[in-house]
Amino acid sequence: MQTKSLPCPTCQVPIDLSSVQWCRCVTKPLSVICPSCNQCFCKLRNFAGRPEWTLALCELVQQQTEENFRRALEMLPVSASPEQRTVLIVDDDEEIRLIAEYTIQKMGFQTATASGAEEALDYVERFKPEIVLTDALMPKVDGRQLCRLIKAADPSIKVVVMTALYTGTRYRTEALHTYHADEYLAKPIDFGRLQQVLQHLAAA
Repeated sequence: MQTKSLPCPTCQVPIDLSSVQWCRCVTKPLSVICPSCNQCFCKLRNFAGRPEWTLALCELVQQQTEENFRRALEMLPVSASPEQRTVLIVDDDEEIRLIAEYTIQKMGFQTATASGAEEALDYVERFKPEIVLTDALMPKVDGRQLCRLIKAADPSIKVVVMTALYTGTRYRTEALHTYHADEYLAKPIDFGRLQQVLQHLAAA
């Protein structure tokens, strides 16, 4: 990255981009936190007139995504899943789908991806995956409603719902009992925990 520091759009104090901290209040680290005013940049939707910050954030996101790949792949041992079960990954964020696909393949599973509920339901109807891993918050039909639809179509399909916002006990209970999810995981996902969950569901 050519520019090493830029002024915060809120307080104008320069931020050292080499040691910036990432915001975790959304489904993935999309933005940064100003160490001076503690402003989370994901709440600043309009960067018009600040092309230097737009470029810097794009570069930071790319660097963080590459680092996520490296960390995820290094921490997971290669393991065989019974009968190479298929996991359908459903998320409207392409980067999250890509990271999840690589890591879950390394766990020993076959994978397929869908960008939303409609695409996911079409895949389920045609190919009957053993496990569906879906984000909770998606446009039109969210992951919990998708879980209910999948279970209504085929109760044997295991569904894991992921969420970054609704992580409380009440939401977990609702997902498991009202929407009939098999597991409810908080983001950012612990890949070790995800591996345990998928292997348990594959063996069930």
